Amino acid sequence: MPSSVERRVTPLQYALDLFVEMSPVQKSIDEVAGDKDIGYHKNKVFARIIGLGMSARRFVDAAYFIVAQEAEVKESYEVTLSFFKWLMRYDSKNRKHFSSVVRSVKSSMLEVTSAPVVSVDTNGRLLEDSSARQDGDEAESDFDDSGVDSVRVSDEEGDWLELIGRVSVREGRIRFRVPVELQRLIKDPENSYWTSLLVTSKFTLIYARAIYDHILPNVSDERTDWLPLDLVRNLPGKSWANNAEFKYFKRDYLEPAVNQINEFSDIEISYETRAGTPGSRKKDQIRFSMKRKVSALASKAAMLNSVALYKMLEEEFGLSDAQFERIAENRNIWTDARIEQAIEYTRWRIREGDKIRRVSGYLVKAIAGNYRVSEADKEIERVQAQLAGKAAAETEAKVAAQTAVAASLAAADAAAEQRRMAEMRAAREFFASSEKKVREELVRKFVTSNTIGIRTIERQGLKATDVSEANIMERPNIANTFCSFVAGELRKAARNLTKNQEPLL
Repeated sequence: MPSSVERRVTPLQYALDLFVEMSPVQKSIDEVAGDKDIGYHKNKVFARIIGLGMSARRFVDAAYFIVAQEAEVKESYEVTLSFFKWLMRYDSKNRKHFSSVVRSVKSSMLEVTSAPVVSVDTNGRLLEDSSARQDGDEAESDFDDSGVDSVRVSDEEGDWLELIGRVSVREGRIRFRVPVELQRLIKDPENSYWTSLLVTSKFTLIYARAIYDHILPNVSDERTDWLPLDLVRNLPGKSWANNAEFKYFKRDYLEPAVNQINEFSDIEISYETRAGTPGSRKKDQIRFSMKRKVSALASKAAMLNSVALYKMLEEEFGLSDAQFERIAENRNIWTDARIEQAIEYTRWRIREGDKIRRVSGYLVKAIAGNYRVSEADKEIERVQAQLAGKAAAETEAKVAAQTAVAASLAAADAAAEQRRMAEMRAAREFFASSEKKVREELVRKFVTSNTIGIRTIERQGLKATDVSEANIMERPNIANTFCSFVAGELRKAARNLTKNQEPLL
C-alpha cells in the first residue's frame, strides 16, 4: 500500500481542503494565497465561448473544474452547493439571482467547428468567414425565438452544444449534467491550456475576464493575429459597449480591462489598433501582445528547484503551461531525479529512432510512468556506439585512401594535360615560325600518312587535296589534330637528336 507521502493530492481534494480551511473565516477563493493552484486544463475550443456574464462564466468554470477531475465520462456530477459557490466566488444568498445565472448558462451554446472565426453577429456570437458565402445569402437561424441567442449557420457541418445540461439543487447539494461531447473536450489534455480559478476569480470586470479567456490559449505565441474590433466588443455579449464610439469604448471598457488583467492575472498584455479597411480611418482591428509575468515564470523554476532544469524542459522539450502545471500538481511524487530520469529515457528513445510525434507529451508520459533506461540498455548502447565508432573509423580510413588515390590520379591527369597543352602551343609556334618548305612537308605527311588526320579532314567534308599549309590552321578541329601531329614529329626529332642522328626535318 503506498505511503501517505506518495499519495497524489488531486486539485479537487486540494480545493476542498482550502474550502474547509477558509469557510469558518468567510474567505473567498480569490483570497487564497499559497504555492499551489486550483484549476484545470481547458480545451482550446472553449475560447470560443462568448456572451456570458461574469457569474455565468464562473459557474461554467466551477462545473468544468469538477468534470475535469474525473478521468471517465459520467452521467452527472454532484458536490455541496456551498463548495460549488465558493469555487465560482458567488457570495449572494439571492436564490432568484442564482437561478438567472443557471438559465443564462443553459441558454448558451458552443459551436464546435473547424471553420475560421473572424467576426460576430448582433447577438455576440462567433461567425465563420463571411467570404465563404456568396453575396446575397442570408443567415439561417438554428434556433427559435424562445430567448436563445441566434447562431449563424454555414453549409458546413458543425455541432452546437449546450454548455451545461440539467441542473438540480436539492438539500444543499448541486447536481448537474454536461453533454458527453463536451466532457470529452474537458478531459482532453492534448489540446488544452491551464485555467487557474485563483486568477479568474479575481476579475471583477467582465471585459477583463472575456479578453483574458480569449487570448490565454495564445500566450506562448506572444501575440494574437489582427482581430476585428467588433469581436472584442461583443465578447461579453450585447451591451452599450457594442456600438459605443471607439474613444469611449477604449476609455470605459478596454483600458480598464487591460489594467485589471495586468494587475490580477499571471500575464501582462498590451494592444494596438489600426484601420484595417482600405481608405478608412476608422479603427476596426486590434492585436494583443502578451507574456507571462516574471513572477509566474520564477514560480515554475522554483517549483522545479532548478533554473537549469526548468530551461531544459521549456527550451529542449517545449513543455506547455498545462504540462508544467501537471508537474506542479504531482511534485510530491515527480522529484527532480524522476524528471531527469525521464529526460534520459526520452533522449534514449529518440536516439533509438522512435517516431515520437510530440516530444513534450512523450516526456510527461515518461515522467508519469516512471520510465527509465536500464543498465543493460545502456551497456547495449555503449557497445553499439563502440562498434559504430570502429566501423566509422574503418570507413573513414577507406574513404581517405580512395580519396588519396583519386587525388593522385587527378594530379597526374592534370600534369599530363598541362604537358599536352604546352606541346600543342610549342607545335603551333614551331609551325608558324618554320619556313614554307618545312610547313608544306609537315602538311603533306599529315594528309597522306596520318590516319587520324585524314579522318578529321573527311569529317569536315573536305578532301586531302583541299588542305594546304596556307589554310590548315583555319578550321579549329583540323588545326588541333594537326598540332598534335606536329608535336609528335617534334618529339621524334628530339629523340633522334639525342641519338646523334640527323633531324627528321
